[in-house]
Amino acid sequence: MTLKEFIKTKTFKVNALAAVGITLFLIGFIMIFLRIYTNHGDSVEIPDLKGKSTQEVANLLELNDLRFEIKDSVYSAETAPGTVLDQYPKPGMKVKQNRIVFLTLCALNQEMIPMPQLTDISYRQATNLIENSGLVAGNIQYKLSEFLNLVLEQRVNGRIVAKGEMVPKGSRVDLVLGSDSDGLTIAVPQLTGHTLSDAQVMIEESFLSIGTVNYDESITSEEQKAQGVIYKQSPDPAEVFEITRGTSIDVWLTVDPAKVQQEPDTVQPENSFF
Repeated sequence: MTLKEFIKTKTFKVNALAAVGITLFLIGFIMIFLRIYTNHGDSVEIPDLKGKSTQEVANLLELNDLRFEIKDSVYSAETAPGTVLDQYPKPGMKVKQNRIVFLTLCALNQEMIPMPQLTDISYRQATNLIENSGLVAGNIQYKLSEFLNLVLEQRVNGRIVAKGEMVPKGSRVDLVLGSDSDGLTIAVPQLTGHTLSDAQVMIEESFLSIGTVNYDESITSEEQKAQGVIYKQSPDPAEVFEITRGTSIDVWLTVDPAKVQQEPDTVQPENSFF
C-alpha cells in the first residue's frame, strides 16, 4: 500500500484525530496549570510602608498576601528607630501575590566614627577634614595664642574630644582657633571684581561666610554663573569697616562689564575678570 493510499484509510484518520485531540488537551492542561500556579491576572498594589514598624508592616502585608525582607539599616535622626526608611517595590506598584518587599530600616543606634586629628592645622584644613570624615563644621571660638588661625581645640557638645575617640556620624565639631586679639571683629574684605569661587576663598580666610548669592538678569546659564563677577556686596567695606567673625556677606554677580565699572565705591583689582 502506498503512502497516498494509507492516508485515505480509516485507521490513519482515527489516529490523526486522536493525535490532534491529545495535543489540544495537553495545551489546555498546561495553560490551566500555569494560570493556577502563577495566579495569572491576580495582582496586588504595594502599600506605603514608610514610617511603620516591622510589626505594622507584617500585619499590613499579610492582608495583601505579600512578604517582606530587611535589606539594610541606616541611621536617620528624623525617623524613629526600627521603622521603615525605604522600600522596594515602591508604593503603588502592582505585583504578584506572595512577592517579597525589601525594606531599609532606621537603625536603632547612630553610626559611630573616630574623631580625626584637627589640632595644630589651619582652619581651612580642619574644615576639609571634618567634611571628609562625615562630620559637620560647627562654631568658631578664639583664644589668645602666638599661633594665629591654628586650631587649638576640637569640641563636640562643648567637650574637648581627642583624636580617635568615637563620636556619632554627623556630629557638629566646634573649633577653637588661635588669635592675637579677642578675635571678635575683622575688616570687611573687598569682594567686588572677583568671581564667586575666588570670593569664597577670601571669605574663608577671613573666617566669614557667603550669605545670599544673587544673579542679575545678564546671567542665564550655569556657565555664566561660574563666569560672573561680584559687582555689589553687603556689608560694603566702603560703608562698614569691621564686622564680627562668622558674619555672612551677601553678594550680587553679573557678566555685564559696564555694571561692574559703574559701581562708584568699588575698587577694581588689576586681575579683574573684565
